[in-house]
Amino acid sequence: MVAKVTYLPGVIAVPEEIGEGEFDGDGYGESEVEDAMSEGEREAFLENVVVRALARKALSEWEVTKLLAANGVDESEFEVFLDRYRANKYVDDFDLAENLVETLHRRKGYGRSQIKNELSTRHVQPEIISAALEALDDDDELRRAIELAEKRAPSLARLDAQTAERRLTSFLMRKGYPSAVIRSAVAAALTPGPRKVRFT
Repeated sequence: MVAKVTYLPGVIAVPEEIGEGEFDGDGYGESEVEDAMSEGEREAFLENVVVRALARKALSEWEVTKLLAANGVDESEFEVFLDRYRANKYVDDFDLAENLVETLHRRKGYGRSQIKNELSTRHVQPEIISAALEALDDDDELRRAIELAEKRAPSLARLDAQTAERRLTSFLMRKGYPSAVIRSAVAAALTPGPRKVRFT
């Protein structure tokens, strides 16, 4: 006697008539499973996939479309789903960019250039990136660069002055700071005595 199987919400039962020869290695044939879904069930399934991914990390609109594509959604349908997810506040590239500017600058010590690269990698629109970076003023960037340089400087104490300056400069360049900020931060970190950089 075969026990009756009760499926959890969101789990699609595979039709019994699918034979062993149609098993594709990862599960039953995609077309058969899709045929078992109504349009409403498909939308609910995809929304569940997106919400679960968002529970792990915030996603850009482009990242959501990649997730949809991986679950069989055609490119022509992307905007329909994005409109729905925007309305439900699941995705908002403006909010994502603002939050990442704050996080990447405060926690990781990134300058404007590196923050821009990170957001571009996630395909956030350039105008959104520019608007989000306006929240980061010159004094904030200089102050953070000096903090990073002063924290790094003790590890360079055994090096000659020229090598220490070169190493510290390279470190701040990788963080995405502009040359003027780097020069001021390196000077403040490697010059003995109270630093002379003023914030207005």
